[in-house]
Amino acid sequence: MPAVAEVLVGKGRCTAGRAGNGLYGWRLKAVNGRVVGVSPAQYRTEEAALTACRRLSGEGVEAHARIAHVHEGVGWVWTVTKGEGRTLARSPRAYERYATCRKALGVFIALLDAERAERVERVEQGERAERGEL
Repeated sequence: MPAVAEVLVGKGRCTAGRAGNGLYGWRLKAVNGRVVGVSPAQYRTEEAALTACRRLSGEGVEAHARIAHVHEGVGWVWTVTKGEGRTLARSPRAYERYATCRKALGVFIALLDAERAERVERVEQGERAERGEL
């Protein structure tokens, strides 16, 4: 999926691109450029894909992470779902070991938590400014 647009999300960046089915998906990349999570290609526009990536950090406890063995072949993959199993994000590849897959999911979650932590900090700074504490 060639990248066509990008936005900063926490400590990483999210790029959107068009897939072979004509729909858009996103890829979340860490600071080192490594892809740590992807979406299914299910969005009609690149802006919709980027908006979904930005919103993912706000899903919080409503989203559920799961690690599963690949149905055919060798390896482990992780997915983040919401509601009735709608996939929000998945691992960019299958991992040979369960522990490696679990660590990769942890890196993905840490990037999202960084986004949430930054948002809380901005709100707290705004509240302090309103009270004249800055």
